[in-house]
Amino acid sequence: MYILDIEASGLGPDSYPIEIAWCSLDGEQAWSTLINPDSAGDWEDWDDYAEEAIHGIARDQLLSEGQDVVKVARELEQRLGGEDVFSDAVLFDGFWLRRLFGAVGRQNPVRLQPLETIFCSRYAVELDSAIAAFEPPHRALADCRGLAEVVRSVVGQQ
Repeated sequence: MYILDIEASGLGPDSYPIEIAWCSLDGEQAWSTLINPDSAGDWEDWDDYAEEAIHGIARDQLLSEGQDVVKVARELEQRLGGEDVFSDAVLFDGFWLRRLFGAVGRQNPVRLQPLETIFCSRYAVELDSAIAAFEPPHRALADCRGLAEVVRSVVGQQ
């Protein structure tokens, strides 16, 4: 099972993914990358507030350190296609995955599910409360690892 998190250029309809990470629930496997928006061709939207108050990632950093969207899409498809992938923000993360794969002319192969359903409904109430209390640092890999820890702590309490 994997947890996925995405940081984005903003929250509007023209926003796009700028950082993607996933980690296994046990914390043994993880991957994270910045995305170069210029490699997508038409990703111009930028929210200064998101940069300054949320994720702290500058567009210039993405241009110099970010990976090409084709490479990022290929990695996600190879590693997460057909796997159980969970997110604490399925609507947003799903939207940004569709933007990523749309930029390379592909359908999104990652089937996101709500994190609170990771073990069916057995832990749903406890997970929902624990996730709501989690204060993410808003960096994709740190968020994934933190959410995985939240899940392990709730499941370990039962």
